[in-house]
Amino acid sequence: MMMNKLKNSLMAVTLVAVAGCAQNKSSDGYAISGKIKGVDSGMVRLMHYNEADRTSKAVDSALLKDGVFELKGKIDNPEVMGLQFSSGNWGMRLFVENSKITVDIDTTGAEHYDYTAYGMGKGASLKTFKISGSKVNDEYEQYENNPEQLKFKAAYAALDKMKGADHEALRAKSDSISKLYKAWQLKYINDFVAKDPASVAGVYMFSNYYMFESSMPISKVEAMLAKFQSGAKGSAYYDNLSENIEMRKRVLPGKSAPDFTLLTRDSTSFSLSSTKGKYVMVDFWASWCKPCREAIPHWKEVYQKYKDKGFEIVSVSNDSKWKDWFKAMDQEQMPWIQVCDEFPLKNMPAKVSTLYQTPSLPCYVLLDKEGKILVHTIEEKDIDRKLAEVFR
Repeated sequence: MMMNKLKNSLMAVTLVAVAGCAQNKSSDGYAISGKIKGVDSGMVRLMHYNEADRTSKAVDSALLKDGVFELKGKIDNPEVMGLQFSSGNWGMRLFVENSKITVDIDTTGAEHYDYTAYGMGKGASLKTFKISGSKVNDEYEQYENNPEQLKFKAAYAALDKMKGADHEALRAKSDSISKLYKAWQLKYINDFVAKDPASVAGVYMFSNYYMFESSMPISKVEAMLAKFQSGAKGSAYYDNLSENIEMRKRVLPGKSAPDFTLLTRDSTSFSLSSTKGKYVMVDFWASWCKPCREAIPHWKEVYQKYKDKGFEIVSVSNDSKWKDWFKAMDQEQMPWIQVCDEFPLKNMPAKVSTLYQTPSLPCYVLLDKEGKILVHTIEEKDIDRKLAEVFR
């Protein structure tokens, strides 16, 4: 969750671009001329971000002299890249395309962070800057700074300050705002793509929207992808969306459930395939997930009702720290199979949770006796309904 908040914070920087930049287009590549107030010397690096595995690498670099720098190169398609300043680890993101781009930065107002406790670094996200010379920046800036967008952000900020208010009332208010906000975002993106289906800005907007709406029906995502053309289809954002849809299709009802092997509490190996011959619910949960914990009494009742009829539950914990997992198990006393997911890649979601494309926690996947998927859902009632049908 923390990584999602960090990523969202870095992505949501304000991109301010001037109009009339079409004449700055360059077939020779990009030329970024910049200056930064508050950092006189050091190194500036242009960072490429791989959205698929959340890694980054420097693709260009230059020396800072009196706060001035220049970067030149060429990219295949416009993309969001980072400027990282070694002295003080200042950073910002911007769209880079093959044009003449000017960046004017001030370190005043930067948002400092320290994520060393999470195995990451510390530095500052730059907030005060102006960018000119990129059509894609213009397009994205219009979206980020749309008056309606700003109203919703202000509403969320106001809710965040109401920490002493009734929790249920706050959640209801938040859900109401969220529903309206998502509807506004999707309409804006659809309207934008209808006007300019080739713009990378459009597929990037949708990619960010989908990040928080990953349970969006596959048919609707595919319908949106079909609208993109040319440069938008050639972007990494389009490729990542397409790959995600293919992964989701692999765990649709009717498909064979992917096998996995994870460790139990005593560090012995458990394989899902060992449960064939029973109806099995794979329960994706975590100790820190309140709805997951609240659902446990219900699943105890369900387990007691069906366990002697050929039903089993396999709970897959999303805890990265086993001590938290142990504590939750001791408190909840769940009488079924317990295993813990793995995190083989730094900053990436858990392995089996990703394999099963869980949109959120809790998530439930019901399998038949042959190991085929019957239900893939975040709703308890969907599992209850199917079990009642199976064991009637």
